[in-house]
Amino acid sequence: MSEHPVQPDALRHFFTGPWIKGDLLQAWLEKHGIAAVLEPADPADPVEPTRPAGTVAGDPEDLDRPMRVLVSEADFPRAHALFFTEREGEL
Repeated sequence: MSEHPVQPDALRHFFTGPWIKGDLLQAWLEKHGIAAVLEPADPADPVEPTRPAGTVAGDPEDLDRPMRVLVSEADFPRAHALFFTEREGEL
């Protein structure tokens, strides 16, 4: 995943959506130096959140499976600014 592991007790929800979008967002955040964790939105889902980006357990063809992207509390303001603030003028 990232060079800087995220402490599980310090995570904040950043995004929920299809697995394919969550995976791309995770890679994008990590490219900007923000560690992110991808986990299933449904706790019964067999995806393992500790797997590297781009790998899933279960059906790898199910790109629409709901997933959550989590970032650390400390990185949340920067992630929000990078992802949302730059696009406010587009709305």
